[in-house]
Formats: sequence, C-alpha cells, structure tokens
Amino acid sequence: MNESEVGWSAWHHGIKRSLGVCALLFCMSTPQSWAWGREGHRLTALVTEQYLSPETKAQVVELLQADAKNRETLADVAPWADEYRTDHPETAQWHFVDIPKTAVTFDRNRDCPVSEKDPKSPWRDCVTDRILYFEGRLGDTSLSEAERAIALKFLVHFVGDIHQPFHALGDDRGGNGISVTFLGSATCGTYRCNLHGVWDDSIIESQGLSEKKYTDRLLQEIKDNNWERMAGGEPTTWANISHHYAVNALAPNGAFLTKEYVAEEAKVVDAQLALGGLRLAHILNRILGTPSTPAAGDAQSGRSPLPVQPTGNSRTAPSSTTSMQR
Repeated sequence: MNESEVGWSAWHHGIKRSLGVCALLFCMSTPQSWAWGREGHRLTALVTEQYLSPETKAQVVELLQADAKNRETLADVAPWADEYRTDHPETAQWHFVDIPKTAVTFDRNRDCPVSEKDPKSPWRDCVTDRILYFEGRLGDTSLSEAERAIALKFLVHFVGDIHQPFHALGDDRGGNGISVTFLGSATCGTYRCNLHGVWDDSIIESQGLSEKKYTDRLLQEIKDNNWERMAGGEPTTWANISHHYAVNALAPNGAFLTKEYVAEEAKVVDAQLALGGLRLAHILNRILGTPSTPAAGDAQSGRSPLPVQPTGNSRTAPSSTTSMQR
C-alpha cells in the first residue's frame, strides 16, 4: 500500500468513526454519471417484484403492456428514465437533489430549483418532488394507461435514484468531479474513474455476483436484518439519509479506493438497493393494490442498526398526490 493509500485509509477510517457505526447500514475523459447504473436499478426493481401484492402485480403487468409491444417487467423498465433523458434533457434534474455537504438536512428552497420550463408549476425539478408528482399521475385513473405507464417507469427509476447516496449531494456534481483510482485501476470500463461512477457501477460489479445471486443476497439481507419494518417513509427522509451516507463516503480528489473502502461501502450499497426496492413496493401496493407490503418470506430479527435519521427541520415537496399536468 503506498503513501496515498495509507493516508486515505486513515482519513476515511476517522470519518467513519466520527459519524458513527450506524452509518454502515444504510477514452480517459470522465463521463457524467446519473444514477445507479443499469444493474443497480434492475436489482432494486427485482427486490420490489418480490414484495408486490397479487393485485399490484396484475396492475403493473397491465400498465406495462399498454406502453410496450413486448412484455416487460419492472426490472426491464427500471433504467428507462436514463435513456429517456438523452433526448429530453429537461428531465435531467429530476434524477437528483443537490444538498450541500455542509448542510444537515434537505431544504426545498435551496436544493430543489423551480422548473425553468414551467416556473408556475408547484412541482420543482428535483427527485424528491418528482417522486411525489409521478405517484400522483400513477394513481390518477382519469389518465390513459399509457400515461400512467410512463409515470410508473419514472417512479421505478427515481425511487432507485434517491437511494444512491451521491444523488443527494450537490458538491463536485455529486462526486462526478472527484477522480479516483478504484482497486488499483484509474479506469472504470472505458472511462476514467470518478467517485459517483464507482457508486453507480463499480462497487456492485466488484461483488462478482450474477443478477440472480445478487438479488438473492439482498432478499436474504432484508430478512436477516428485519429491514421490512423500514419499507415506508417519504422522499425527504430518504434524501437526508442518502446525503448522510454520501458525506460519510466522500474521498478527496485523486484518492486510491482500497479493498477496505469497497468492503465497507458495499454494506451501504446493499442496504440502499434493498431499501429502495422495499419502499418502491410499498408505494406501488398503496397506489395500485393493497396498502400492506407482503413479505417475500418470514422476517427474522436482526441486529443491524437502522439508517441514521438526520435531525432538524427539512422542507418537504408538495404533499398532494393528485395529477398535475406539466
């Protein structure tokens, strides 16, 4: 281990200790990373599918069939919003919320900009607002099935996004501006590694698991730690917790991310993927089916701590769940 690695490991260990053990739960150009990578979004949706009521499952199938010629699952459509954003850049800000690293909690006036396209809209351009907006559209039966299917696809993606910690950090473009070396390599795929991209893809890929085995691991962790009890909540709280994790996992520009860093932060990645799936299921069951979230198996008590619940007053997004046209 060279001097930079030693310095980073010591610095990171000190930050970890100061923020508390409970934080553990939960070409050479650098690309702009936007969300969990494709696999992260699929894993979240695969967890969700195991916790949907039969009525909700039937509604999901009906809506997705109305939007596509081929039969698609929630996991299939989970990455869709990133693809849509390419031709619709006005939706880019919907994927994240820019909370400063020095802030304790989300503040809507500071962190969620008014829509430039529709400044009179009560719905702003950040992920906390857009989750509630698309919840409303999904539940509005006066809309066509195709319109509600689009809302479903956005919702699946954005609930995943808000659980990626660096989607709740405004500094350094959510970590996109922090170049790192990941497990000895300065390149991640065909691009130079940056901290956001490491959290999107590299930590997940480094686990060396197939999609099925990774999903099985997440489902087992849910049972072992009794995470089903945390299936509820609302976007502002989720953003605050993600922000806490991002601040905790920050690395300086040029840092060497060691196997110790990856092992530590993989615990947070797993918890956030699993909780994102549980919370999405809770939302979909509430809107499309039965309000209670069925378990994929009998919950077992666990000793893993809860995610940190930040204190302080935070501004929430509009609470109305009625459909609002943009």
